[in-house]
Amino acid sequence: MPRVKKYDACPLGGVGVSGRGKSWIWYNLLSGSKRFGELQRLLPETSRQMLTIQLRELEQSGVLHRRVYAQRSPKVEYVLTEPARTIEPLLRQMHEWSAWYRAETGMEFDWSLSMGGRWRFWVWYLLLSGNKRFCDLQRLLPRASRQMLSIQLRALEQMGVLRRVAASKSAPKGEYALTELGQQVGPLMRQMYAWGRWWCEQTGIDFEWPVSDVVERERIVLTCRNTSGNVIESVRV
Repeated sequence: MPRVKKYDACPLGGVGVSGRGKSWIWYNLLSGSKRFGELQRLLPETSRQMLTIQLRELEQSGVLHRRVYAQRSPKVEYVLTEPARTIEPLLRQMHEWSAWYRAETGMEFDWSLSMGGRWRFWVWYLLLSGNKRFCDLQRLLPRASRQMLSIQLRALEQMGVLRRVAASKSAPKGEYALTELGQQVGPLMRQMYAWGRWWCEQTGIDFEWPVSDVVERERIVLTCRNTSGNVIESVRV
């Protein structure tokens, strides 16, 4: 399949869903096709213009397609493609984890907002393999500015998934480590990352993954199923 587009930021926000709106469009389409007006009602905080842009970008990425019905007033519905539906178990697990997180901490948590964007997912993901100093994270994410990295670390600390470890001989300025809460979502994050790599291979999306050095040490087997639950493909990524 030819390369369709080169992405500077992950087209799926860590796993392909970049930004809050796209995440919830994708999630709401899991239950079936939707018209534009239905999506507007389900996503009242998303403007008409932004919804139009995000639907177009998801279509270009191979996530959905438009189903047009020929009639006097043309009816258009948005439908997930079959490959895009394979992420359903992961999205639903993340939604359930968000509900558990809110009950456990008493804090509001929108997984698409908190884990979306360009860098937060990767900072969290890198810490799954062990404690990191600030300079380690800078080396592993060289395209993230010092200021942006500081902002993401602070946000993760406020969420309760990260803590700062006191200075030691090996790390005189201290280290960053995941809390037990942050570690609990690790298996799901690894599956989401694996799915994102599989998705880019399937659709021809050209994206330079910022954590490839970690993946070389952590091979993951990803099993993709269709809507009937049958295995489409089992790949090691």
